[in-house]
Amino acid sequence: MNLSDKIKQILITKAISPSLFADEIGIQRSSMSHILAGRNKPSLEMVQKIVKRYPDLGLDWIMEENELPEMSLEKPLTFSRSTAKVNVNRKNAQLEPLPAELSRERKIAKIVVFYTDGTFKEFSEA
Repeated sequence: MNLSDKIKQILITKAISPSLFADEIGIQRSSMSHILAGRNKPSLEMVQKIVKRYPDLGLDWIMEENELPEMSLEKPLTFSRSTAKVNVNRKNAQLEPLPAELSRERKIAKIVVFYTDGTFKEFSEA
């Protein structure tokens, strides 16, 4: 069983889509599509990402001709963005004045509103 077949087997066993799998391991969705279609072969970096995300598979299974180890179906992960706290000491921060070209006063010349039906309305200064 080649590595592409093993990836297909992971998708079936884990009951996830190729897109979700690509997102989970951190690769481009198009790369996953090319691998599943046989256009490209998985890279070493991809194998490392698979092992990091799915340590229960084991590197031995991925790299050798063994069958898939016993796995339980997983509920797909939900992703959340973590917010890093940045400590900024404003007393020591030195702000430079804006260049003259950015600080000049500007006026709005035109506003265009696009509607979902494909029409638009343009507002401009009279």
